[in-house]
Amino acid sequence: MFWRLVLVFILLPALDLLGLLFCSNLFGLLGFVFIVIAILGSGVLGAFLARYQGLRCWIEFNRQLDRGESPTLSALHGILILLAAVLLIVPGLLTDFMGLLLLVPPVRSLLISHLQLRFEAYRAQTSRHPRQPPPNTPDIIDVE
Repeated sequence: MFWRLVLVFILLPALDLLGLLFCSNLFGLLGFVFIVIAILGSGVLGAFLARYQGLRCWIEFNRQLDRGESPTLSALHGILILLAAVLLIVPGLLTDFMGLLLLVPPVRSLLISHLQLRFEAYRAQTSRHPRQPPPNTPDIIDVE
């Protein structure tokens, strides 16, 4: 877990910075201006899309609650939309690309199905050895 956090908080911004430096060196001042405009534009576009999709997700979440259904998928979509918004706030080409990618509904659905498969595999692996109750625990049923 520690190395994943290192990857997210140190390596990702470093890769973003290297990408910005590489593109500005490759294309000169014009490339640097284009990159700054692209980052600002993707941030504005991403903020609009995140707000719009987040509102739609919130409405669907409430509809599912009103129907008495479990809003699990809507909640997962909402979490990924929030993650996309955070990635769009962080300046950089890679984070903006990842944020915009998460705002595409089929990509989110694919990621959610992948996460569900991983969770089910983890659950199947850990449920092989169910927890046993402590020894000498009496079975007391209190009926009033």
